[in-house]
Amino acid sequence: MASGGNTRLYINERNATPSIFNEGARDSILLMQTIDISRYLKKGENIIAVWYAPGRIRNKSKQLSLELHGWYTDSVPFYHKADETWWCKPLKGGSYNEKEHFDNRIYTTEWKSAEYQSAGWVHPTGAFKDSTNYIFVDQLPYLTQNKLQMVLEPYKEEFDHQGCRIDFGRPFRGTIRLTIRNASKGTTLHINGNQYVCSGEMDEQAYYRIHAEHQKDFVITWDKGFRRNNITNIEGLEISE
Repeated sequence: MASGGNTRLYINERNATPSIFNEGARDSILLMQTIDISRYLKKGENIIAVWYAPGRIRNKSKQLSLELHGWYTDSVPFYHKADETWWCKPLKGGSYNEKEHFDNRIYTTEWKSAEYQSAGWVHPTGAFKDSTNYIFVDQLPYLTQNKLQMVLEPYKEEFDHQGCRIDFGRPFRGTIRLTIRNASKGTTLHINGNQYVCSGEMDEQAYYRIHAEHQKDFVITWDKGFRRNNITNIEGLEISE
């Protein structure tokens, strides 16, 4: 799989992405990755879905390249690729343009399942019939997978009625994660400029879903009516570089 942005791969609704944050390019260099999805497959029909957020490398006709190959149980090889027969649709409740916007009121998990609603889905267009490109996969750089390295506790917290500043004591690459309880539906939080809209469920979590940041401090602001006691836990999720 290769893309100019950030991705998350789902097989039969399960997250098959090896990395916490899956960046398709770094320093304007496109990165390839190979993912073993054997344990996610089942007999019969399988659903392959990709959550894709375009990045700085933009190409109007080429956004995502995905190929699937392997062997059937009788050792016969197979090969499939993402082409114009696939379906695509802007994700409801989520967007990314330098900063993330995630609306947990309207986000649903149906988009990556066999029960997805067909309305609004269209076939992609692009360079599916381009002449053969003879760049070999082995010549392309590969993505270095990142893992959860450490869960950090806040070093210092400063709160007022409009928000808070969370200091983890040292810079780290990753995301803050807030566990929120009993927030009013529609309450909006801004975390270093990234927006999270509460669903109103008893427990929910606000964190970066697409991109990682290298930060020491996180400034959080919220709507009137939200209280400090609505945040039941604050963590820093540090990932390996």
